[in-house]
Amino acid sequence: MTSRPITITEDEFGVMLRSFKRSAFRLETRRSYALDYEREEFERFLAGTPTPPPEVDWWQPWLEQITRLAREGKTVSRVRVLAHPPTAYQRWELWAAPWHAQAGEDIRYMPQWRARQLGLLEKQDWWLLDDERVILMQFTKDGAIERKTLTDDPAIVARHLHWRDLAVRNATPAEKIAAA
Repeated sequence: MTSRPITITEDEFGVMLRSFKRSAFRLETRRSYALDYEREEFERFLAGTPTPPPEVDWWQPWLEQITRLAREGKTVSRVRVLAHPPTAYQRWELWAAPWHAQAGEDIRYMPQWRARQLGLLEKQDWWLLDDERVILMQFTKDGAIERKTLTDDPAIVARHLHWRDLAVRNATPAEKIAAA
């Protein structure tokens, strides 16, 4: 692969998240996302009648994928930047975190002020795969996915490795946030 960034399709992105060799890490910096497939479940959460993730058609495959990857010895982790107070969307993510943990995903949270203090980019989400490739995610103003760009440029990868390490060191596991 060339180190020049290339735009990838949703299908290519899905293949990459199913076939990495060792690790996948995501930094989530947005206060909310506008993903069409989530809308109905998010509205149920807001109405006080949420459906457990293992019972949701689009959520269940992700949890099953995490379980399979964990059995294969691969890690999937993420750090979410958390507003104060958390947005309704972030409260929904916190509510769902135990199912992700049970599947084998390590989710951690960092206060927005701390992310800013550390110089982590706000409103810039990304995935780091196998410490070798970065997928930069661009969103529309309302939070819909606009584009995903893949690169293996050594300088970009090194910068994201540093940011990942900073984020993980300064974040709190979801289980501790929920217990507080």
